[in-house]
Amino acid sequence: MHSGAALPTPMPAHDFRTTLRHRKLAYLLRLKRRRAPGNRSTPETIVLDVRPGVVPSAKPTVRIFVGTEPAQFRAERVLVWSILKHRDPARRYEIHLMKDLVGFNRDKWKTGFTFYRYGIPALAGATGRAIYNDVDQMYLADPAALFDVDMHGKGQLGIDAWESSVMLLDCERMSRVWHYADAQRREAPEVPWRGARRRPLGAASRVWNARDGEYVAGESKLLHFTTLQTQPWQPFPDELRYHPHPLSELWHGLEREADAAGFTIFTKERPSRRFAELLALNRELHEQGAGAQGKTAANTFGGKSLRDHVAPIAALVRTRRARTILDYGSGKGQMYEALPGESPNSRRKTLRAWGGAKVTCYDPGYAPFAAPIEEEYDGVVCTDVLEHVADDDIPWVLDELFRHARDFVYAVAACYRARKTLPNGENAHVTLRPTSWWRDQMEAASRRHERVEWVLCVQRWRRSSLLHRSRFFRGGTP
Repeated sequence: MHSGAALPTPMPAHDFRTTLRHRKLAYLLRLKRRRAPGNRSTPETIVLDVRPGVVPSAKPTVRIFVGTEPAQFRAERVLVWSILKHRDPARRYEIHLMKDLVGFNRDKWKTGFTFYRYGIPALAGATGRAIYNDVDQMYLADPAALFDVDMHGKGQLGIDAWESSVMLLDCERMSRVWHYADAQRREAPEVPWRGARRRPLGAASRVWNARDGEYVAGESKLLHFTTLQTQPWQPFPDELRYHPHPLSELWHGLEREADAAGFTIFTKERPSRRFAELLALNRELHEQGAGAQGKTAANTFGGKSLRDHVAPIAALVRTRRARTILDYGSGKGQMYEALPGESPNSRRKTLRAWGGAKVTCYDPGYAPFAAPIEEEYDGVVCTDVLEHVADDDIPWVLDELFRHARDFVYAVAACYRARKTLPNGENAHVTLRPTSWWRDQMEAASRRHERVEWVLCVQRWRRSSLLHRSRFFRGGTP
């Protein structure tokens, strides 16, 4: 592929638009469609090093920047898996997830990442090459083949001068055209596309951006699910009326492969950068209290939110005859009673409502309960935890819950702002997502651990609110 190659005959015109008839009433009734301010100064980066035992290539690192948003977590995982599947094991790859970046006004963007692409030259240090991908894509070949294309002195290659969903960029050249501050102010598209013939643009082979009906089996090297209302993973079920995609099985097949491999983008051993930052902030609250809310250390993260869930967990304990329970993210465990024969300060607890089952408290932010835990327990409970975890880390944290459970997992997710603030001024509930997002995350984790029954309680409002409402979802093997 090179910019001078003749392009294949174009496919028949395809309508990629999302119109009002594709929207649900709930979306149309939202008069203000504001997106939350970003909370990441730089993208999260996934590094795929040279595979052990393979002689390293002398070729440069393949850098890929992905425009994404939290609702697209399933697409994000499959895109990364497709790169992992087709990569050259002798080369190093960097995948930069551009999501929730600070300083961008995203209210009128079509997606939650539309203008991030114009910030790539700055994010790449104005040096070397970079590929840009929208998140709603999957590779069918090694992206290094695109990365290595002869650019013939061009600054940008795409299938045409107007299509920017897949691009190969010369970051030094494009840094003279695309400026980060312009992208933040929503001015970037005015700069590169007006007078495109005078800009450093070039055309790339369409095999690297086959949009919906443009896909050709055996020839296309990247499939792009461009039309929002036909994306197989249905990321916005509350907003869009989805229709089947004729190529959905290609995407679902990749997702099943990732499930079978137990793949998550981040892991306990390699969490996101934000995970460590949030853990340190929550540890500080444990030790010093939430002074801004007048709470002492003893009254901060005491674990008393468990009280609303004692009864439904007791039903699971009886049904599954559970004798051992792990409370993952237990806080200080103040709802529990001392286990007979154990010190009052021990992490081994019990609760009469649970038939005297032995409870192990675990909380990485609270030193007395931060020690390693056993491999398996009959049941795992997790309350007042998930909304405190960065969204990138939710998949592997849920995997931890399932991995330690023989019989059941009971998890709670809050969808409202906390009263507490972190020491950096951020609200303590850092991951506020709709009910459908939490349900999809739980179902995704369950597919990787099918033998475990699970219950998810999604809390829509604070317990003290007149509008307090919880929704329960169940799955797995009862």
